[in-house]
Amino acid sequence: MATALGIWLGLAGAVPVLVGLAGMRRVRRLRRAGVQAWAVAMPRPQADGESLVALQYTLADGRVLEKLTAGKSAALLPGERVLIWYDPADPEDVLVYGHQRLALNAGFVIAGAALVAARAVIGILAP
Repeated sequence: MATALGIWLGLAGAVPVLVGLAGMRRVRRLRRAGVQAWAVAMPRPQADGESLVALQYTLADGRVLEKLTAGKSAALLPGERVLIWYDPADPEDVLVYGHQRLALNAGFVIAGAALVAARAVIGILAP
């Protein structure tokens, strides 16, 4: 029984570790190799009365793109200018300055590592 619990904890811990590391890697990749640009938050009213926020930004080649935002980025005020980084190979992949979710990614890594460590303890103490 302890072995099954240990295996489950190890697998359950590996998933958040991988998610957190992938998020950290994306942030690092966009900050290093991404192109900086200024974006403007544009309100996009919906049929149900809700309003979404889209980031409108100009690429290095002059094209103008819009990307709907979610999470903390959706809390931007209409007309607010924010610094972004976008991937030149995929300009839809955008990182908004101040909204990198660093604490969330670190939390995933720490929580997953704690589960993996619990699996190791169970593996050592199980008869």
